[in-house]
Amino acid sequence: MRFPPEARAMDEIPEDWDPPSLGVGRDVRAVLAEVLPGIEYSQGGWGDYEGPGFSISTPVDEADDAPVAGVSLFIRGDSEAAGHAALAVADALKSRAFDTGSGDFLTADSAQSAFGAWRTYRDRVLDQREP
Repeated sequence: MRFPPEARAMDEIPEDWDPPSLGVGRDVRAVLAEVLPGIEYSQGGWGDYEGPGFSISTPVDEADDAPVAGVSLFIRGDSEAAGHAALAVADALKSRAFDTGSGDFLTADSAQSAFGAWRTYRDRVLDQREP
């Protein structure tokens, strides 16, 4: 979303804040296609992208001429490149990414630490499953 640039945390965003549009559906999908080459959209509007060691699914189901307030990226995989891809999408949309795992805005520095935290969590869960 195009979060207020002065906000350093989510609790600094006024409750009555109305996010400005990222563009219309057609234009947002075009930006995603530029940043995520090879993204494929289903009839339902879900975009699926396969990157090196990760995948991204994103629902951009707004009509071609309808405004899009925000884009969600559902990321799976085991690659630091996923964070870079998310930041590239945010940059191309002139917006800011929010990491739901940490509760903070995503930056180049936080993407690396968020990936490390996820990997530690994954390894701990997998170790608990082993007999």
